[in-house]
Amino acid sequence: MKKILVASTALVAASMLSTGAASASEKIKLELGGFSKWWVVGAWQDDSYQANNNGTAGAQGDYNSVDIKGDNEIFFSGSTTLDNGMQVGINVELEAGGTTDNTADTIDKSNVFIAGGFGKVILGSEANGTVLLHVMAPDAAGNTDSDGLLTGGLAIAKPDAVQTQVVTSIDTDGDSEGVTYVAPTFYGLTLGASYKPNSTQDNRGATNISTNSGVTAGEIYGVGGLYTNTFSGVDFKLSGGWATYDVNSPAYSTPSKGQGVNEYAFGTQIGYAGFTVGGSYRKINAEGVAGFLQGDTWDAGVQYASGPYAVSFVYFNSQAEGSITTAGEDEFTVYQVSGKYTLGAGVDVLATVGHAEYSDETNLQQNENKGWMVATGLSLQF
Repeated sequence: MKKILVASTALVAASMLSTGAASASEKIKLELGGFSKWWVVGAWQDDSYQANNNGTAGAQGDYNSVDIKGDNEIFFSGSTTLDNGMQVGINVELEAGGTTDNTADTIDKSNVFIAGGFGKVILGSEANGTVLLHVMAPDAAGNTDSDGLLTGGLAIAKPDAVQTQVVTSIDTDGDSEGVTYVAPTFYGLTLGASYKPNSTQDNRGATNISTNSGVTAGEIYGVGGLYTNTFSGVDFKLSGGWATYDVNSPAYSTPSKGQGVNEYAFGTQIGYAGFTVGGSYRKINAEGVAGFLQGDTWDAGVQYASGPYAVSFVYFNSQAEGSITTAGEDEFTVYQVSGKYTLGAGVDVLATVGHAEYSDETNLQQNENKGWMVATGLSLQF
């Protein structure tokens, strides 16, 4: 995989040199874009969980029944076309307040790209190729994945003891630095591949894949594909991806050798006459890798959109084992109804009603939580 990506990059460089002068007529000018989404959230946690807050017996907890949640980013992007027809550009995504993932990473993504008839090469901080091509269940309010109020654990508190996934895409590397190649679309089929030297974003130090400091993913290789087409008025999407990496852990004398993890992800959507049904599945296979999370995550949903209106129902489930020695599996379940009404270009009113439940394999009340959420919000895209 690494050799393939290096060869692809070499071909891109060779094509730049062989197609004549590569000077641009003018410098790249950055344009602004992004989104601002704010929610007013009503959430009700399980009484027994609050009585034994966050897994600590006897420690009382009391969560707000009303809260304000935001997710805002500003995009800086620009590109130029060289005299040989090749496009060169840059993308930077700035977290702009209301951060919902409790991180202090101001710059979410930062990368440059080269594009032409050969496809597109992305260098820097960006989701891997399998994530970029992934399809999942439709949601009218865009209120799923790691930024979802319920699926991301932002409304109903996630107990520390529950170790499950919150997304169906292979996001193990997050937005860490690497190189991604996306091939030109051919008869509806788009292929992509990525190499990430390290799973930690903003890692400027020399990468040591044999470090015994906790259980982490080392070098990551991944390939994915997306097929889209329309047959007799029926829109069809199908995605698939695979990634592999070794695991670093204090439990291994040679942590970077022979402790491989494989991940698989699939997704599909079918749309007709305003209706869209779809779902996705992710499998983490870490048999024999001590202390590393493994399990299955999937979602399924249906959406109907007509004019400015859209409404959807989504079911999400994740089960995991391997992080705790107790026999059994942790489980995380969400079901929600969402709606959207478009007031104007880039201005949407959103709403979601749903339920989330966390179950721990120990079956201790202080390690489990469940509750309902009602939320309404305003989404601006610019």
